[in-house]
Amino acid sequence: MAAKLKPVFLPSVFTSGNLFCGMFAVMEAMRGNSYRGAWFVILAAFFDVTDGFVARVTGQASRFGVEFDSLSDVVSFVLAPMILIYPLCFQPHGVPGALMAFVFVAAGAIRLARYNVGVKSLTAKSDFRGLPTPAAGCLVASYLIFSRYIAGAVLWPEYLAPAAVLLALLMLSSVEYPTFPKIAARSIHSYVTYGIMVLAVIGLAVRPQLTLFPALFMYLLLGLTGWAGRGVAKLVTHKAKRSKDSADC
Repeated sequence: MAAKLKPVFLPSVFTSGNLFCGMFAVMEAMRGNSYRGAWFVILAAFFDVTDGFVARVTGQASRFGVEFDSLSDVVSFVLAPMILIYPLCFQPHGVPGALMAFVFVAAGAIRLARYNVGVKSLTAKSDFRGLPTPAAGCLVASYLIFSRYIAGAVLWPEYLAPAAVLLALLMLSSVEYPTFPKIAARSIHSYVTYGIMVLAVIGLAVRPQLTLFPALFMYLLLGLTGWAGRGVAKLVTHKAKRSKDSADC
């Protein structure tokens, strides 16, 4: 029995840390302390990144780990962020607000299920299709932290419900987002990504309350600009091909 548990034990310890933080984020929300709960969501992201890194470095990646990680992510980055902001931003909208919160939760769960089904290698990392669920959840949590730090309260709460729906659409989209731990290509896109990482690390060391949300928002825009750039390039190539075909005729 011990031999069967060994391949997944160490990464699962960090995944359990992710789940633990998600649970405490929900508990803090129930106590009415959304600000402290938001920090637990951010801490869950640290464990989420670490468990995958540990699994790859130690050769302990497993299908069990993939499934356990996604189940933990549902709690920490899908359910917990919505519970944190529901009384502040969704409840005033009544039933439509509850439905908008559900859209985010459903999109996050579908995004994780789609990712698990599409996993072809337990060790190879490729770009994400759709906004990663941890990024979406941490965007919500970091916005609470950012707002509390600069204004003492949630800024523009009336816009957070529609913003959550937009995040849900991005999670379900085909927009590609880079995987930070492995960016090998020498391109403008990669250099911009490296730049964001360096600025984020410096900012997190100096003033994390002001850095988390802008850095994550830049990551969101990075995927959108890359998607738009590829779309424009395809359109230009298509028009050039059509012009060439017309000239040949």
